[in-house]
Amino acid sequence: MIGNTLPEETVYDHLINLPYSLKNLGAANDDGWGLAYYNSTEPRVLRSALPAYTDPDFNLAVQELSSNNAHVAVGHVRLAASGASGIPNPHPFIRFKGGKWWAFGHNGVLSKETLITLVGQEYLAQNPPTVGSNWSDPNVVDSELYLLYILKCVEENGWNVTAGIARAVGDISSVDSGAMNFFLTDGETLWGFCLGNTLYYEYTVNSQERYSALASQPPTNTQDGWIALRDYNLVILTRNSPPVVIEDVIAVPEFPSSTVIVVAMLLTLLILVVHRKKSQTQQKSE
Repeated sequence: MIGNTLPEETVYDHLINLPYSLKNLGAANDDGWGLAYYNSTEPRVLRSALPAYTDPDFNLAVQELSSNNAHVAVGHVRLAASGASGIPNPHPFIRFKGGKWWAFGHNGVLSKETLITLVGQEYLAQNPPTVGSNWSDPNVVDSELYLLYILKCVEENGWNVTAGIARAVGDISSVDSGAMNFFLTDGETLWGFCLGNTLYYEYTVNSQERYSALASQPPTNTQDGWIALRDYNLVILTRNSPPVVIEDVIAVPEFPSSTVIVVAMLLTLLILVVHRKKSQTQQKSE
């Protein structure tokens, strides 16, 4: 969820009270929970190895989150499918890169071998894992490698997050058919990508509150107010603007459309100048 201030009652509903709240989803996803919230540039992270459904610390964490003027909050309940289990849920993974604290959660399973090849040994050596003693450790979680490759691509695209995500998910999906849903935030923007699992967003504006939310499934019994994303959709949520959905993020052009137009005009002008000089040269020779 993201907003100027997250509404306390809505936070409790999404995380505890509603039928498909994160707490209730913890009954089936019982390998721990993790929450992170931003009320400054660095997130506060709360985790447990116990199921959110039965862990009293989860309720205390939600109470802390809702009462601390958070403007971005993310959460994850885990059903371990890769790497270590029986540890505090490592989602959301946290990384400091490009002067920002990033938080990331993944819903799906990807090949660790494929991701290691894509990231490359040099970048892996510069960025050790938070779970596992090294990247060859079987305790390493595929999701952390996924985050690392996204951040590498974002960095290589001049910290243009959309371009970096487009490259990362395009590269991975071309060689791996696993589910790739994720959320990513830098504390100011919240990105959600859909591929292989369900993902929904909502945008609420009224006299009392204004926020956007993202969820693997709506916390309510119905989908009223929630919009389903399709495969390869990227939704971009900010504090003060309506959500923006990119229908097929891997089709995002390498350059912004305005740049393409300018380049095309310059090429046309250059062709006209060359053609004119060629004509003048021919006339003189005659």
